[in-house]
Amino acid sequence: MTMPPLRHLITVLLLAALLSCTLAPRAVAGPPTIPLIIGDTLDEQGKPKPLSPFKRKLLDAVERELGVVFELRMYPWARAERYAVDGAGLIFGLPKNADRLHALRYSDVAAYNKLWIVTRSDATFRFNGIEDLRGKSIGVVRGYNYGAEVEQARANKLFRTDEDIASRGTRLTRLMLKRVDAVLLFQPSQQTAREVETEVNTFMAPRLRAIGAAANASYSVLPKPLSIDDGVFFAIARSKDDGIIDRINAALTRLHQHTPN
Repeated sequence: MTMPPLRHLITVLLLAALLSCTLAPRAVAGPPTIPLIIGDTLDEQGKPKPLSPFKRKLLDAVERELGVVFELRMYPWARAERYAVDGAGLIFGLPKNADRLHALRYSDVAAYNKLWIVTRSDATFRFNGIEDLRGKSIGVVRGYNYGAEVEQARANKLFRTDEDIASRGTRLTRLMLKRVDAVLLFQPSQQTAREVETEVNTFMAPRLRAIGAAANASYSVLPKPLSIDDGVFFAIARSKDDGIIDRINAALTRLHQHTPN
């Protein structure tokens, strides 16, 4: 007795499906993805810029050590902090303060930065300490915290701050146009003032041509940094720390052991 055509077709399809499931290679899962919140850096049009080579190299190294992929989520600093506190993911580069230490668990130091003062080359001034900024107008990133000493001086009106978007080019353009007396820039701690100065002038060279006659000077970086920060850290909401901070600390220890002094 022959099998009805419809039943025969269904049987063939079921056997084919079973065979394909048996023979198909298992998909290889990739490394887990972890959201990583970072304060954005913008160009003059307000569009996000890629990470700096130093920061990209550091994050790549930590990813390799952890066996993960960071999913970068870039926001203005105030929003980035709010999302991190709400538990949306890890955050990188947010300085410590009392409120943040209560809400977030911080990693060990991942890197250090120096805070440099940039001026026009024809308007430099002697700088030995923060008191030398008295009465000046200083260009800063809106919503960013520059450390306890600088923030206390801001609160006490030692100097005026010109707060702008996180666009280095915009802030340095305002400096060349004499809208501010100086601009604060964080740079990796291994760089010297001369190296930062060269980098700034190279970065701004094509922009100065657009400024025109007002671009009648170059940029100078004062030889003494305003400060060396307390470090750059990873952090996560305390309620969301499932051991990731301990794993990051172990990864940083391994990386620092292999970094030449």
